[in-house]
Amino acid sequence: MKARSRPSAEHAAMALAALWLVVFSVLHATTGVMVFSLFSLAPLIVATAADARRTAVFAGAAVALTVWAEWRHGPAGDATYWTRVGVVCAISAMAVLIAGIRRRREERLARMTAVAEAAQLALLPPLPPEMTGINIAARYRSATREASVGGDLYEIIPTGYGIRVIIGDVRGKGLDAVLLAQHVLSAFRRGAVAMSALEHVAGEIGRTIGSHLGEEDFVTAALAQIGPGGELTFVNCGHHPPLLRQRGGLQPLADGKAALPLGLEDDFTAFTARWSPGDRLLLYTDGLVESRNEHGHFFPEDAIEAALLASDCDQALDALMRAVDKHTGGHVSDDMALLLLEHGASAPSSTNGRANGHAAAVPSRLRPMAKST
Repeated sequence: MKARSRPSAEHAAMALAALWLVVFSVLHATTGVMVFSLFSLAPLIVATAADARRTAVFAGAAVALTVWAEWRHGPAGDATYWTRVGVVCAISAMAVLIAGIRRRREERLARMTAVAEAAQLALLPPLPPEMTGINIAARYRSATREASVGGDLYEIIPTGYGIRVIIGDVRGKGLDAVLLAQHVLSAFRRGAVAMSALEHVAGEIGRTIGSHLGEEDFVTAALAQIGPGGELTFVNCGHHPPLLRQRGGLQPLADGKAALPLGLEDDFTAFTARWSPGDRLLLYTDGLVESRNEHGHFFPEDAIEAALLASDCDQALDALMRAVDKHTGGHVSDDMALLLLEHGASAPSSTNGRANGHAAAVPSRLRPMAKST
């Protein structure tokens, strides 16, 4: 059996306005109660959801019913009669004007939304599900739901030095953040294939975007390189540490040194870690770990670990986003980007260069960091 579709807001407003006119027409006809000014509320109701043409229909009906009610009430032509009719005509005309302005603004927002979504798609194109033995899944959600646009970014590209990855968070939201994120990704794509040391890639990104930053702008980012034999290299630029899910549990990967974001520092340090077949690496922005519930509690680490136990990467990220929605009650306050990589049966086979660094120190628990947006 086919399910019935819910009435649109426009149809609901028109039905309510029609009921309003009928009820007060009957009330006046049966009791003689003066309801002249109440007729003018009908076009105002329609104007909240319908276009100017439909609002004008109800405006005409309101004026006609007002003339009819005045005729029933007494002789036409005196000053009171014309005043009442004039007031209803003025309110009805205002309702038509409001409906037209509202509809034009909605159409403008729709066009801006389409442009913004196209810009976001160009910024974050779909990633391949697999790359050189690494399974990949990504998700993005903007806090600006009307435009689906924010300043979070990610990219993964194969290079002669291994698979290189970036995830970042631009301070701010909207189209300005999207433009700055584009500059970050462009610099990463150039540097990732040209520079052997990952920390040099990060430094080059910072120098490149310097001319595009405002006085209070910066970008946090985490860069990763997946080399042969299970070697991972990281550079953290003021970002949340990536999470490595192994058989022993979930571990944040960090070297214990505080680093400034891109645009505030050009000299970064790389550190290394290792992973094995079946391990999963989660890179994310602060919209994940800094999501709060109604009591102000951050999103728990054990919920992340539970979601990452799903059978494949896509299911894991879907489970993680559902868990965030449940935790926050659906109230999104910040952009969220998620990039999940799984060590498959085969690893990257060759590398021409490797970032120098030291072994990663692994903190015991996640700790919320300063927000960048």
